[in-house]
Amino acid sequence: MSGFKELKSVDLASYTIISTAIAVLFSIISSIVLVIAIGIASPQAMSGAIFIISTLIVGTLMYTVYNAFCQGYLYNILTQKLNSIKIAFRDDKEIVKVSTIETAIVISMITTIQVILLYLVSVFLFPLLLNSLIQTLMYSGQQLMAFSIYQFMMLLSQPVTIAMIIFGTFVITFVFVLLGCYIYNILAGTGRGAIVNLSNEDNMTAIDSIDVLKLAIVFAVVGGVLNLILALITLISGGDVMTLIINVIVGFVGAFVNGVLMAIFYNFLAPKLGKLKLELIDQ
Repeated sequence: MSGFKELKSVDLASYTIISTAIAVLFSIISSIVLVIAIGIASPQAMSGAIFIISTLIVGTLMYTVYNAFCQGYLYNILTQKLNSIKIAFRDDKEIVKVSTIETAIVISMITTIQVILLYLVSVFLFPLLLNSLIQTLMYSGQQLMAFSIYQFMMLLSQPVTIAMIIFGTFVITFVFVLLGCYIYNILAGTGRGAIVNLSNEDNMTAIDSIDVLKLAIVFAVVGGVLNLILALITLISGGDVMTLIINVIVGFVGAFVNGVLMAIFYNFLAPKLGKLKLELIDQ
């Protein structure tokens, strides 16, 4: 056991580039699957559906560049004031433990700040889009729908609603990240933690590659358990058992596939675009 290492900072350039590249590959696969599904359901719409590919790819590219840079920048700023995430490695490869409280707090703060920034931007842009949408609906004779949308947006713009959204974002993110960390630590304690190959590069720690199967198992177990918790909450709220079973299975399989693809994409892209670099300090 090499003990805990403190994640003091993230290299913004490498994090933004590799995150964006992985997200773009996911968007390419998703858009192709979507277009094929549309083509099967309605062959007449196939030609128009092809434009979805470029829209999804460009949209994913633009959003992920902003989102990844923002996440990395906020992490580097917040860890100067808050406790940073701590990770325990075995033989400098297997991640056997992740700090729970620190991870939940930092990620919750980052997510909440991003929601606040999104709201501040929407204050200036959304009224223009909303006004155009309502006018279009009014001219097309959809007065009832236009009025319903107007009422809904007025409700969302209330200070109490905004405060609840911000507070809810922090609490929900904190709870699920905390649960995810606990689940991971239990799984890693059985020898099934994620395995990464590390090297020193430019006074930082670079992730050379990720074990595909190990990451997929981690994603599947954590995602499956969290989906089970959500399904149980739904069941208590009036859902049915069949929906619970379907949600758990879909969550487990989807998380496993997501983990497989993410590791494969990273291992393929890292040698070409640059490895993710982290500032890890021994404790």
